[in-house]
Amino acid sequence: MKYTIHYTLRADGPEGEIIEATVPEEPFTFEAGADEILEDLENAVKAASVGDTMEVLIPADRAYGPEMEGAFAVLPKTQFVDEEGMDDSVMNEGEVVVMRDDSGDELHGVVIGVTEEEVEVDFNHPLAGIDLHFSLQLMTTEA
Repeated sequence: MKYTIHYTLRADGPEGEIIEATVPEEPFTFEAGADEILEDLENAVKAASVGDTMEVLIPADRAYGPEMEGAFAVLPKTQFVDEEGMDDSVMNEGEVVVMRDDSGDELHGVVIGVTEEEVEVDFNHPLAGIDLHFSLQLMTTEA
């Protein structure tokens, strides 16, 4: 079953900072059971009827978990050198870097600090440690 919703996602409750929102001409569509959205959000939408509006609060531990201290790394800038030389595009705070762990899995991190010789990267999910509040409306369903 496919579901189409409009939503506003806020941090830490209904009055929190807006993290993201759909716009009228671009609703969000997902397929149930495809692990496209958080399980608690999917369950709330599946229990609704077309046209229903709802508020769904998902605590951090059921969303993306707590922010983990061990998910930070200070890496030498030389780790960002390829055949074309230094990748200066990742040398700014807020830039997203993609690396691989020892198993070959992709890790996405955000640069949080840069010194003359090192880059500090936060590999936590950007929403780790944040309670998520969705205000949403179920627009359509499709079998």
